[in-house]
Amino acid sequence: MKQVDLLNIVNKYSKDENYDFSGYLMYKDKAIAEIKDTNFIKSLEDNLLPIIMINKNIGSFESWLQTRVIDTHRTNSRQIRRRLSVRTEVPKEIVIKARAVSITDNYWLKWANESITYNEVRSRLSDGLNTIALYGNTIESNFTNLDISPELTNIGSFEKCWKLIDGHWYMIKKGSYKENFAEVLVSNIALELGFKAVKYESMDDGKLVKCKDFTNSGEVDFEPMFSFVKDYWEVDDSIKIIDELGYMQDFLDITFMDALCYNIDRHTFNFGILRKDGEVIGLAPNFDNNLALSGVLNDNALEKTWYSTSFTKNNYKPVLEEYSYDIPKINFEKIKSIIYETLKSFPTLENEDGFNEVVFKIIKNNYEEMLN
Repeated sequence: MKQVDLLNIVNKYSKDENYDFSGYLMYKDKAIAEIKDTNFIKSLEDNLLPIIMINKNIGSFESWLQTRVIDTHRTNSRQIRRRLSVRTEVPKEIVIKARAVSITDNYWLKWANESITYNEVRSRLSDGLNTIALYGNTIESNFTNLDISPELTNIGSFEKCWKLIDGHWYMIKKGSYKENFAEVLVSNIALELGFKAVKYESMDDGKLVKCKDFTNSGEVDFEPMFSFVKDYWEVDDSIKIIDELGYMQDFLDITFMDALCYNIDRHTFNFGILRKDGEVIGLAPNFDNNLALSGVLNDNALEKTWYSTSFTKNNYKPVLEEYSYDIPKINFEKIKSIIYETLKSFPTLENEDGFNEVVFKIIKNNYEEMLN
């Protein structure tokens, strides 16, 4: 049998997989923390630190990196990482590859002894990998080696991408027709009621939805509630924190919409606070409602909606009552009109017999449950 020199083969094809970072965590053009070998060394500007790092614990920098990494289980994320020669599955290494730049805040990484400005970094952000992010299409890309992709820090489990449209960043998300319809409908109802909510719109007859970046390209910074509580589903402590911050009314408006439209997916990454130069300025607008209604609408056997009203009764109604929330008066003819108008952008669902009646029934029943 032929002798094989395994060590020689390993050395011949091995690649340097060391992605440790040494330098500075930056906020715009200000160094706010010193980092060595991906470890937090010291704060240089306490009031500008990300919330998750504000207590300066060992490991806090790495924890922060992990909050802003693309979901590696998303099918198309593998294609993105392959295109960017990111071979690792380790969250911190993926984020470091993108300098930790995100569309929705002003933080980034600057290597030691590096001369580069925030404007230079931000100007290198490219949407050239958006078709890969949405469809896994590796042929249609317009991306150079000097570009930085915001997709490596684009969190969440659904296939999505950032796209520049008329000079503004837009999130484009792909889901089922019913999930996309729920996203747009909840947005339309919330805005009609005068709540702070992100405006979603249908694209390609409902195959996609889009919304404009609500931070306006880093004019403000978004921080998810996870940064405070470090738990995906810890809503109870999040409520107490929001109450202390003084933004309870806005949170209760979000809770009311979750109850009204049977959204079972409110977690600590899809609500949070807005900061500007370190100062907390408010609660982020209501966003990410694509799983509202769909728990019912994807199963015709659940059209009686007792699942949704039970969820409202047991999960959301107690919160609204504890904080004496004044249930808004709803014009249900207007709700019917909003459902009808929203369906025009979803022809597949518009033509589904009885679909609009089921949607209306869910909303009406949940509203009556909150009043009882």
